[in-house]
Amino acid sequence: MLRSVLRDLTPPLLWRGLARLKRESKLPLLRGKAQAEWEYIPEGWDYALTHQVKGWNVAEILEVYKRKWSRFAAMAAGPTPLGIAHESEMVTNEDVSNQNTILAFGYAIALAAHKSDTLSMLDWGGGIGHYYLFARTLLPDVRIEYHCKDMPLLTEYGARLFPEQRFYADDSCLTRTFDFVMASTSLHYAEDWQRLLEKLARATRGYLFITQLPTVLQSPSFVFIQRPYNYGYNTEYLGWCLNRSAFLDQASHSDLELVREFVIGARPFIVNAPEQCQYRGFLFRPRK
Repeated sequence: MLRSVLRDLTPPLLWRGLARLKRESKLPLLRGKAQAEWEYIPEGWDYALTHQVKGWNVAEILEVYKRKWSRFAAMAAGPTPLGIAHESEMVTNEDVSNQNTILAFGYAIALAAHKSDTLSMLDWGGGIGHYYLFARTLLPDVRIEYHCKDMPLLTEYGARLFPEQRFYADDSCLTRTFDFVMASTSLHYAEDWQRLLEKLARATRGYLFITQLPTVLQSPSFVFIQRPYNYGYNTEYLGWCLNRSAFLDQASHSDLELVREFVIGARPFIVNAPEQCQYRGFLFRPRK
């Protein structure tokens, strides 16, 4: 109650400044210097040539996924709110931003499955199959033929969780087409994201959903690094913050038609960034 009153009385600019100081006070230390969780990288992808960037194929990520899997599966399966994110500690299922993310996915996959009893789905960067559980929960009367592409450590474990589904550690999944293709929090981790978008477009015969994509409206696209140490992930990875217009231009070049745009809600603070980002989702269908 006191926090709510103070926020009502505090000017928004000052409140955001205090929130920023609080975030920066929690930065981990490395060799005596604070390390931001999110940081602008002006040299772009060349940063990895001179700095440690472990990427996604590390054991710690899988161990965190495994530790939280039972709780996640229980929260995703029930009739309770879907305001959860498997990346978090999942202390609540009533986070509005997370629920917005899942319901945007629900709209997209329901449109792809309209009047069908079965749906073939490619989850690009799908980890160990988190969104397969969401798909089953949101479309209980549709048989989901689930295909997932990710790093070898993750897909090996995902295949053990769901032996009846398909998991890939290479691009062989792109030799066929799917009713529904999704890349959630994954497209921007590809250095050549334009080429990846073209590949995903060619693999789509129904709908393509690019979601949880960091975007800016004014600045050119730029590279950032994320250091998710606070979540138990002993790694770091580079990613794009994409200019929205440039992204949509590339989608049009890939013969994609925009069906619906979503404001996802996440706004991570990127230290020294030329512009702070907004996570968005974009639902496309092939123009042909």
